[in-house]
Amino acid sequence: MGHGLMVGGDKVERLKIVFSSNTSFSLYNFRLGLMRRLKNLGYEVIAIAPKDEYTDELLKEGFKYFEVKNLSRKGKNPFNDLKLLWEYIRLFKKIKPDLVINYTIKPNIYGGLAGKILGIPYINVVTGLGYVFVRGGALAKLVKFLYWLSFRGSNFVVFQNTEDRKELKGVIPENKVAEILGSGVNTEYFSPSQCKETEKDRFIFLFVGRFLRDKGILELVSAGKLLYQKRKDFEIWLLGGLDKGNPESISNDELEKIEKLPFIQVLPFARDVRLFLCNCDCMVLPSYREGLPKSLLEAMAMGKTVITTDAPGCREVCLNGVNGFLVKPKDIESLYRAMLEMLELSQEERLKMGKEGKRLVEERFSEEIVIEKYLSLIKKIL
Repeated sequence: MGHGLMVGGDKVERLKIVFSSNTSFSLYNFRLGLMRRLKNLGYEVIAIAPKDEYTDELLKEGFKYFEVKNLSRKGKNPFNDLKLLWEYIRLFKKIKPDLVINYTIKPNIYGGLAGKILGIPYINVVTGLGYVFVRGGALAKLVKFLYWLSFRGSNFVVFQNTEDRKELKGVIPENKVAEILGSGVNTEYFSPSQCKETEKDRFIFLFVGRFLRDKGILELVSAGKLLYQKRKDFEIWLLGGLDKGNPESISNDELEKIEKLPFIQVLPFARDVRLFLCNCDCMVLPSYREGLPKSLLEAMAMGKTVITTDAPGCREVCLNGVNGFLVKPKDIESLYRAMLEMLELSQEERLKMGKEGKRLVEERFSEEIVIEKYLSLIKKIL
């Protein structure tokens, strides 16, 4: 491709970097820090994703945007996937990027293959192996093969945790593998200084995310039922919503039943979660598997304790007994016991745990650290 930075006299032609994902929401919520930094460094930053309510936010940030129309997250129709590949090829021919960074399964596979076909440098970022790999079986084998096809042409494949990297060992040449822990947390934006001291008569457990089975939401509700038999001085706040494009989403009927429980509050998804983080005492994410859960890291940055599973991606952010508790995945009893133990800790013990979590984020997971690692990969390519 090679758009030189300097072209004749004082005219500067900027290098183009494309960010491609399965939702505009994910680009805005997880990649914004890196996109802003690259824009400030003089690169032309372009977003490619399906349209949603966050598309306008990307445009307001001054990024160019191109819509992907053939991307169905739950679709398994090979004809539609071929249409998606062709759409990426057309878009890349039009944009002429110097580098493409792909996130999530379909952009990783088909955005990667389009880059390979056109000879455009690209980085694939595995943000977690998702329900396909939780379930295993023929679909997981097919996805692994498609990853192999796409990753062969990739300049780098970035993993967010060691276990995902092991799961795909042999799919990617070792010299292309990089490990970068998550997408980073802005520790100035997420800081205990955002919170005011308030008196509460209830202990608040907070879950933030899409209401998916593989996020452990049904186990959390069941553990809450057990806890409610013993204690009445707590609430579980579920902040998020159904994800109808996702086969793992709970149904409307299930959500209606959950909402009727006396200890549950269902709250609509919020763009700024800090107020909810300030009001909670502990963040809970009983997920079966994650890349690296940003909701837990944001809570930790604000000095909150966490409860999560001893599962890939989750165990990386919680040191059991230090900044929270690890429980067995899919295990209601184990989750109930951890929630009870958290409730029974003194305020001082919880504050001490919260401080440990905050220190862990600052040392390993801050946005600054993550962005520097991405910039170093990008400089090797461009």
